[in-house]
Amino acid sequence: MLVGTGPDRPAGGSQAGRRGGPGSRPGPAVFMLAAAAALVLGAAACSSGSPAGSPAPASGTPAPAAGSCAWPTLISAQTYNNVVPDAAASVWVQPIVVHKNLRIVISGRYPDARYASFSVYTSGGSSFTSNGAGSSLPDYRIAPDRGSVNPWQHRAAPGGRFTVTLRADVSPGQVNTLPLPAGTSSGHPGYLMYRVYLPAGGSFSRVQLPALTLRQGHAARTLPACRSHNSPVPAPATAPASAAAPGQPAGSSPAAAPVPRQLQFFNPAQPRYGGLLPNADSAYVLAYLVPPAQSDVVVVTAKAPASAPGSHPSVWPAPGEDVRYWSMCIGLGAAHLPTVVNKLPGGKTDYGCRADDATKLDSSGDYAFVIGTESQRAAIDRIPGATFLPFSTSQPTALHLLLLRNMLVSRQFPHSVQAVARAGDPAAAAAAMGPYYPRATICPLSVLAAKGPQACAHHS
Repeated sequence: MLVGTGPDRPAGGSQAGRRGGPGSRPGPAVFMLAAAAALVLGAAACSSGSPAGSPAPASGTPAPAAGSCAWPTLISAQTYNNVVPDAAASVWVQPIVVHKNLRIVISGRYPDARYASFSVYTSGGSSFTSNGAGSSLPDYRIAPDRGSVNPWQHRAAPGGRFTVTLRADVSPGQVNTLPLPAGTSSGHPGYLMYRVYLPAGGSFSRVQLPALTLRQGHAARTLPACRSHNSPVPAPATAPASAAAPGQPAGSSPAAAPVPRQLQFFNPAQPRYGGLLPNADSAYVLAYLVPPAQSDVVVVTAKAPASAPGSHPSVWPAPGEDVRYWSMCIGLGAAHLPTVVNKLPGGKTDYGCRADDATKLDSSGDYAFVIGTESQRAAIDRIPGATFLPFSTSQPTALHLLLLRNMLVSRQFPHSVQAVARAGDPAAAAAAMGPYYPRATICPLSVLAAKGPQACAHHS
């Protein structure tokens, strides 16, 4: 995760943090995206219900998948706000301890949602390949059971059934098969993750979790559903002193690799999110920003990729669709990188993410995100084509982080976030993304309201 040793002020320790211009840098901020993801791993192990060092089960009994119930951990912006989670997503986690001849059978129904996938990770939280078979399976590649239809393969109502098997003896091209991770133990399990984005009706409570059956030899045991989802352990307030900046080896000086200036989107040189628990279908570019003077806002503009419609399954790939899903989120650039969460009058909550279907576009297909304070929200909402994103009300002067996601990209779309090299270089990101590269500027709200987003380009 990113940790700022002085998140409330720009480089040099000036108290002018809220007036940092576009040339400001996030000061001595240290990048440690891996740390927050590592906490998720430790939490999944802790929530499994199996103490470290517990003995292997007796021969002929299916080995426990590091726990006594199915899907013990839930990760979302609402339950575990860590590493800028997308408010449109929930992730269920199942720890895995692999014993000889173990197979794990996932059986369930296709969810009524924009996107879903299964991913398997090593005990270190990495994706992997076993005998040419990858450890991720997106929705459109999940073959249906006999008599059912996959709604991402053919137009159909969701609810058809599928069966996916995790096993050690995998080979390329096997349908609905994922590899089991090697080198697991009770204290260091592997992980199975079930991701769902944009469920129909906006309610994750309607998502029916798949059943998990453990098979070993002729014995089989289906894990009962967990009665509740355990919360992961809290993130530490600061990163260790040896934390490295993007592209640096551990223990090297953060000053050797300066971060880009604020408001410039880039792909960190280190693996995305520290290389832990990556979604193989997603990629990100990010930018840092210091909240400007109270009369100003931050405006981010670019061409929006064409995305799949609505919150129901649709056939993929599809003509005219560049990505399955994209979003812009704002988080705090310190501690465990939480997504901004503001409590609003009337008991409502604003999670600082805007999915593609909640983003306004102009006649040219361009978006204009306007990041401002809650006191500026009403004025911003009146601006044609503007989509409001909030600065934190609890930490209004803190360093913030913007994160643009692209998920499941069409082969015919060359300007996605996935095309950006991990170089920590905004110029490289801009060259790869072309008109889809987000450009951010500080602008007086009065100018924006009077003349529109394009006028703000001259006020950077």
